[in-house]
Amino acid sequence: MRLLLLSCLIVLLNSAAFAKTEVKNEIPFEMLQSGHILVKAKIDGVEGRFIFDTGAGLTVFTKVFFNKLKHTVSSGSYTGFRATGERVDADLFRVKGVQLGGFQKEEEEVSWLDFNLGDIDGILSLKLLESQPFTIDFNKKVIVLESKQTLSAIKKIAKPMPVQLEQSRDRSLTIFSYFKINDTLTLQLSMDSGAGKDVFRINSKYLKQLNVDVNDTVRVKRIAKKSEVDTKYVSTIYLTKLNKLASAHDAAISTSNFPVQFVDGLIYDGIIWINWLGSKITFDLQDKLLLVQQ
Repeated sequence: MRLLLLSCLIVLLNSAAFAKTEVKNEIPFEMLQSGHILVKAKIDGVEGRFIFDTGAGLTVFTKVFFNKLKHTVSSGSYTGFRATGERVDADLFRVKGVQLGGFQKEEEEVSWLDFNLGDIDGILSLKLLESQPFTIDFNKKVIVLESKQTLSAIKKIAKPMPVQLEQSRDRSLTIFSYFKINDTLTLQLSMDSGAGKDVFRINSKYLKQLNVDVNDTVRVKRIAKKSEVDTKYVSTIYLTKLNKLASAHDAAISTSNFPVQFVDGLIYDGIIWINWLGSKITFDLQDKLLLVQQ
């Protein structure tokens, strides 16, 4: 009996050790009703809750959270533009000890803004993980840190989607890919996990090419939206639906009868959320690929 108990104990300990190893490579996240991915991370030993945002460019903290950090070193400034063309001037700082699940980085360049996100402490950008392949698993609600071996296995079964990287001064990073809309117009769209649920934004200059009549009040609704950063900045948006959106590389990656926001003044062809692509999306930025499993 003692031998049996000892054997069971060894099995349990080995199982626990194995589970711990597996979990180390998985970062749990909460999927908010708004469609945003919420993760926990530690910065300089301070734990916070952050939106993981592939369209943010820079990692940005709230002023309240930033002021909790003990080790911050000024590293210049950066001027960027929101997709609507709104200018954002940001002071940059180096912070120490970034820990996101099993992923660790000695230091990272960040900024802060004096805005209120409720119980959310800021936004983690794609720049943080640019050298680390990872998978967003929407079913399990985890971000998986991939190894060379697991990435190679994924490439054998997933649909590849080429992406284009927008690197700005080695400080900001976002990604784009080409999509065909209504089987007629091919546009390069920003892939933005922080866009929000069912958000498909297209530059309003393509209204005519996509046969959308803004005077058709049955099909099209016009609204004005204030910026979350500068409330004096207002965008005109036309809400409607389009028939089809598909990856220009693989038509099987598609959605139909989807809601669209045509936005005046976008500096891109468009911006789309990524959750609809598949149940698992692997980011391999070194090879400029997304690997989609549906």
